[in-house]
Amino acid sequence: MKTNRNIKPFHNGKDRRTGRPTGNRKTGKLPAVANNPRAEEVRLAWVADKLNKRAKQAENRNNEPCCSTEIAKKMTNNRLLKVLQTTVCDRVWNDLLGRWEGVMPRSFIREHAAHMPHFRDFARENGYRNR
Repeated sequence: MKTNRNIKPFHNGKDRRTGRPTGNRKTGKLPAVANNPRAEEVRLAWVADKLNKRAKQAENRNNEPCCSTEIAKKMTNNRLLKVLQTTVCDRVWNDLLGRWEGVMPRSFIREHAAHMPHFRDFARENGYRNR
């Protein structure tokens, strides 16, 4: 193999020919710390504030059912079905039933996640799949 003496054989800690690391370069990185001690104090205060905010959000999250009555569930199911019918869905052929089924988009599932436990079955009856 002809060598080109004008090019360094090692670059960025790797052998140019084989691509293997040379081992003479330190790759272990230290945890991120600001150069300025005041900047580090500001960052740590921001992190503590963010953790407190997340804890408050978790406390405020209610664990009540999304729809209190059966009538509310039916109305919500019908409303979500209309929204789902207006969105563009992928279609999948169902061999058992011999028909096309729509696949609910992930964005729709994420947006209406609170109602998915009771809407999935309703959507399945009306020709839509979860995946």
